[in-house]
Amino acid sequence: MLLQVSVNRLNRRSEVPVSFSDKSTVIGVVERGFKFEGEQVAGITNPALGEWYKDATGSFYWGGGLLKLPGRIISNFKDLPINLPSNFRFGIDISHHNNRLDWQAIKNAACEFVFIKTSDGVNTPDKQAALNAQAALQQNLRIGYYHFCHADMKSGGTIESDAQNEAKDAMSRMQNLPTADLPFVLDLEDDNTPLSPKQYTNWVKIFIATMALPFTQKGIMIYSRKEFLDRRLEPGHGLGQQVKLWISRYPEHPDMNKVPSPAGWNDWSIWQYKDKGIIGTSSPLDLNIMKDATLF
Repeated sequence: MLLQVSVNRLNRRSEVPVSFSDKSTVIGVVERGFKFEGEQVAGITNPALGEWYKDATGSFYWGGGLLKLPGRIISNFKDLPINLPSNFRFGIDISHHNNRLDWQAIKNAACEFVFIKTSDGVNTPDKQAALNAQAALQQNLRIGYYHFCHADMKSGGTIESDAQNEAKDAMSRMQNLPTADLPFVLDLEDDNTPLSPKQYTNWVKIFIATMALPFTQKGIMIYSRKEFLDRRLEPGHGLGQQVKLWISRYPEHPDMNKVPSPAGWNDWSIWQYKDKGIIGTSSPLDLNIMKDATLF
């Protein structure tokens, strides 16, 4: 159900406490007006504690500080495409390039998910990844991670060793980050690759095969644009049967019904429809629509 904080400040807890004086379970604070989707916790043994609710990230809230609202959170952000499905979700993706993030405005826009850059090739971690992940979680947003791929043979001398080394490097960056709620993403847009379409396709498949649990327990996605994938991947690559698609396309008048998919995919799951979106005082942001309910 949809819930809204009705008191000035409400503790966010890791579990239902034994008593209200138990501060060991407090992991944050949310303020009046904060909205989230939650479910009532059953089996509270101490009647003095009242009702409690748990959100999708596993945080707990005292029901006495909450109002029950009808429906589901639908973004009140005005800069949205047209022809959106009723179950769409609005989100952003960020990296160290986003040096100014207005998290309260992002949450107020009913943003529900954030993809966070972790790495770029080999030995180039995104130094803001941990801070960005923690800030997103503090707003109760679902998080996922992406790696910017450099498909070549510089790391190891062969296509196989290069793809394996990049995948292992990406996994090492995520070891000390909060667990992802969303699929892991290969960012395929580096046009400096010397590889042929057949070699490039092989590199991508080796990278995917190298990725291991727990980093891919939510699945794997590819982020790119139609023109790039149609040019870089070999015909009949078969990746559309393995991984879902996050497509990049920035028309002047975004319309969800006019977003073509690259060869090999019948449809897309996420659409990055703008790369210079403005939310509050944040620096320009990538804006996304998720229509695939199975990802969330």
